[in-house]
Amino acid sequence: MKLKLDLHTHVWEAFNFQPPSLEIAEKVVRQIRAAGIDGIGITDHHNKDWSFEFRELVEQHFPGEVVIIPGWEIEIRPEQNPFAEYQVAELFLPSWNGVEGGVFRTYCHPGYYSPEIIIEQDIHAIEIDNYIHNWHIRKPLVKEKANDHGLLLMEVSDAHNLENIGLRYTEVDLQDLYDRSVKPASVSAP
Repeated sequence: MKLKLDLHTHVWEAFNFQPPSLEIAEKVVRQIRAAGIDGIGITDHHNKDWSFEFRELVEQHFPGEVVIIPGWEIEIRPEQNPFAEYQVAELFLPSWNGVEGGVFRTYCHPGYYSPEIIIEQDIHAIEIDNYIHNWHIRKPLVKEKANDHGLLLMEVSDAHNLENIGLRYTEVDLQDLYDRSVKPASVSAP
């Protein structure tokens, strides 16, 4: 099942770090619909709890209307070169259609902070188009890395405000995210 998903958004930040509320949920659901997409991944910096609470709220009040995938954005320092730090969006896929959930990991805005792109184990996708950080993405190199490592190419908004949600999205088969994800038994904490 292919869906239009914006898998890199900062909803908690967009609402000035307020707790999840029905008012926020209504605004986000309305924006997702207005953008013509099916859902979002919430990847606020270093806070995955907010996204889980928000997902529960949306499922309770807007069941089946949009897809909300909880997650967070974290920094990674590769062992072979700790100065080549990069960010990863980790999406925590819930169980779906009898399929066990897992963690789907996207290399965010390649070239920012470090121009070096090191693809490590358990990276499943890489951003080729990021509405906020597009200026430094070397698209030919990103395509080469994606091809060499079998990564999905992602287009994302990296929205830090409500209006930017859905400005970029990826049409992706949900099953592909699940097939690529790291299952819970093999997931290690950052």
